[in-house]
Amino acid sequence: MNRLFKLLIAAALGTFVLSACDDNRLKPDDPDSGKNTLIDLLNAEDKLYQDLTLTSSAMGRTMTYSVWLPNGYDASKKYPFLYLLHGYESGDQSHLDRCWVEKGKAREIAQEYVKGNGVPMVIIMPNGLSSFYRGTYETFLYDELMPKVESSFGCNGKRAIAGLSMGGYGTLYNALKYPAKFKYAYAMSPASDYASFTALIDAQSDKKVFPGFTIEVGTEDTTVNNADSEKVANYMKEKGLSCEWIARSGVHYWNFWQECLPKALKKAGESFK
Repeated sequence: MNRLFKLLIAAALGTFVLSACDDNRLKPDDPDSGKNTLIDLLNAEDKLYQDLTLTSSAMGRTMTYSVWLPNGYDASKKYPFLYLLHGYESGDQSHLDRCWVEKGKAREIAQEYVKGNGVPMVIIMPNGLSSFYRGTYETFLYDELMPKVESSFGCNGKRAIAGLSMGGYGTLYNALKYPAKFKYAYAMSPASDYASFTALIDAQSDKKVFPGFTIEVGTEDTTVNNADSEKVANYMKEKGLSCEWIARSGVHYWNFWQECLPKALKKAGESFK
């Protein structure tokens, strides 16, 4: 019996390896692809799909995005979503949706969060190119990407947004411009624009519509303007918004943001309850 079981496992693993070599990524039009294999059942773990593609009319090109599904993900249920934004990267921008996983350890950090009784959530990591997540990118995000992923992976209508550097800018910009869409916004080492951000705050007559915010910066970071970010945080507080300001030792690098992410997940999870 043990020998038979081992043979079955070996056959299943062989099939999995062959299919993985061919294409182990989920197709955008087939969100159930790759599920319920024997290896999935044995691992009973999370799932990560990278370089999924969506042809965007707004961007005039094919866009990539990655999706992390939490431990114990059940396709019959609905989940809150976290949109996790990368920073500015020079060079080839074809696969920037991989940044948070390959450099930020997002998968490992999210696994630990859920295993520690955190709120299971779906994490969407879009390719932001060098857009700062504004302009035509807003049309892509809200009219193309969100409807696609939230239908495919089951969104319960609750969202948070987080990001670093350029993605920190995108986090603040989008949560301030479209406040009703998000429950929480966590900006890490954000590029800042005091005039634009305060104008977005002033444009909303009902300040209660805004989500909660955290802005976290490294005190040794000379890449972005921390003083401007602190002015934004103070303006938020003056106008009655909830904004946590964290300034701690650190520079503009991935080890700092890896320490930010568990806090961002915790804040997002609390906002989803």
